[in-house]
Amino acid sequence: MSTRVETEVRAVILVPAYGQPSLTAEALHTAVTQRTEFAFAVVVVNDGCSSPETHDICLNFSAAYPGKVFYLKKSNGGLSAARNSGIEFALRAFPALEAVYFLDCDNHIGPLLLQRMVDALRASDETVGWAYADVDKFGFASFHDTSGDYSPLEHLFRSFCEAGSAVSRRMLDAGIRFDAAMRKGVEDWDFWLQGLGEGFRGVHVPDAGFRYRRRGESMLVEAERDFAPILAYIRGKHSRLYNVNAVLSMEIEARSRYAIYHPDTGLVRCMTAVGQDQLMTLDHYLVRLLRAVERPGYGLCPGHLFFMDQTLYDILERWHLLAGLLWKLEYAVTSATIAACSIVVRSSTALTLSWTSVAASRLTAQHIPSPPETAQIVAIEAGALLAHHFPDGGFAHGNHWHTVKPLSGRFFNLALGCAQEIETPRPAAEGLACLRRALDDVATRESRALWRAAKRDRYRAQAAVPRDFYGELFNTPSVFPAATGQCVALVIDEASSASVARAAQLGDALRKEGDVLHLVTFGERFSGQYKDLDAFAELVSLPLASLCGRVEPARQDYLGASLPLLDWRDRQAALATLAAYSLVVSVESAVVHLVAGALRQLKVRTWAFLAEHQARSAGDLVTACAAFEQAYDAIFPETRQMLQLCRGLGIPPGKLRFGPGAARESIATLKGPDTTASAVEQNRSFSA
Repeated sequence: MSTRVETEVRAVILVPAYGQPSLTAEALHTAVTQRTEFAFAVVVVNDGCSSPETHDICLNFSAAYPGKVFYLKKSNGGLSAARNSGIEFALRAFPALEAVYFLDCDNHIGPLLLQRMVDALRASDETVGWAYADVDKFGFASFHDTSGDYSPLEHLFRSFCEAGSAVSRRMLDAGIRFDAAMRKGVEDWDFWLQGLGEGFRGVHVPDAGFRYRRRGESMLVEAERDFAPILAYIRGKHSRLYNVNAVLSMEIEARSRYAIYHPDTGLVRCMTAVGQDQLMTLDHYLVRLLRAVERPGYGLCPGHLFFMDQTLYDILERWHLLAGLLWKLEYAVTSATIAACSIVVRSSTALTLSWTSVAASRLTAQHIPSPPETAQIVAIEAGALLAHHFPDGGFAHGNHWHTVKPLSGRFFNLALGCAQEIETPRPAAEGLACLRRALDDVATRESRALWRAAKRDRYRAQAAVPRDFYGELFNTPSVFPAATGQCVALVIDEASSASVARAAQLGDALRKEGDVLHLVTFGERFSGQYKDLDAFAELVSLPLASLCGRVEPARQDYLGASLPLLDWRDRQAALATLAAYSLVVSVESAVVHLVAGALRQLKVRTWAFLAEHQARSAGDLVTACAAFEQAYDAIFPETRQMLQLCRGLGIPPGKLRFGPGAARESIATLKGPDTTASAVEQNRSFSA
């Protein structure tokens, strides 16, 4: 090939060859017959195949298409190593190279595929690292639909970008290569995750013409049999992507958790975290919802549907109660079909909350329980609403609303005390009825656009719900969407005005360092003075059944110190509430003791403050904390007596912080390495 042709080559089709000579010939034929407006080359890499027929096929194609087909032969190293060899050759041989397309030797591509792939990359910005296509499977026929905007969130838990994709030169220049240690399959998923970790994204190319040969026995089928160790390897390798904060950041970016319908404005708000949302008309949202269960587009349609007036939304956001209330109702619908909250507002000199639970109704009939007529906020999973509203419409495909949880409702009353007088919020029942009527109208109008006639692989077709990924990755059905970055939770089990004031005082040093503070409570009642509440960006109140609604909650003892006995569900709820924070501080919380170890596994830092308490002795507080000290990064005894008790119970000196400047000095350990030696010296000075 002349130097001029080498300079002009813009794209390479890279074909690893190993065995299957007749299939390799078919693949190469579809490669060399591409119709493009630019020069391209085909690079075939023989990965040490012992078959002379494979060698002959590759040699014959290179001879028949001089300057077009380049034949490389190497010792056997596996599919990843073969692709890497082809990539290095292409980068050296073709200075103007823009993209490399990966074609396995048993697949086919249509004549316009390469042009469409390169066009898509050229039309994208610098954040796009690869272009991927739908997968038209032959052999065992099916259609793998990858349409919809690229979702980094979905890509973490589902490998929907096939190896038959085109990678851009900019991603290769960033050093992304296939992992040669992965010789059992799914190496393409790892390759794209490498790109994702470097800030690149994919772009979908419709009608590209990629045809994947699905066989009863293949490398992919073998990988599917032994997928667990492969998955563990990928998640361990990409730990920067597979942690709670990274996943939550992607979910917040996608605005994929809550769809909040405001009946008073007719608009729907899509969001995950408060303040980062997208408004759309009800009609637009319902079209998204109906299409979400027919075609991919993961994250475009949130799976948790709420009904709440805009005026009430604004009030709750102003009082910093919105995120916590959404979280409480989200968690309620993980075990029920529908949840609702009835709010009664009264005048109060302090901000107060008092929760009561209404007995859940469990039905055998196949319909959704009606919320109380007084409820101003209603929550339901969008997919459950579709499945029940259209029982014969096929919307329950791939979901388990009828089998996993009973047809029941979880309803709550909230007495809210505040200094500002407001009108009683309107009930949400009419909003639910209005949405159902609109759903019928949109379904009738859009029936031709729902693609119901096409038989497709619909494993990606659904509204987005957190359990799709948090359960598998972190063994919790969801996590509270705390703001990303340095967000700190100060936790109180039963929030009195005195305990809230103490939390605000303890959080003062953190707030001055730029940390965002949330106050989290697990009791039925909350009371705080407004001057203290100004310290907190959110007030998260999630009453735990194990602590509430009983004359004598179940307890357990550790060396005579009483601790709450949480059931499994409440432990999960507490863990999910605290999992996304960078630091969790137990102010007056035994619940944090019980989940601190699980939080440490999720890379959350944990502190415990041991303050004098009217209802409990210093010995009880210290003993209860000592049972779980191994899970804490730092422990702050408030008095000298508590410090001595901590030492007497064997709490390591390096964990103890004592003195007027303890909180402020410990902020440095949050930002950097733990100064154990200085902490020991500090404690010695106070014991003198």
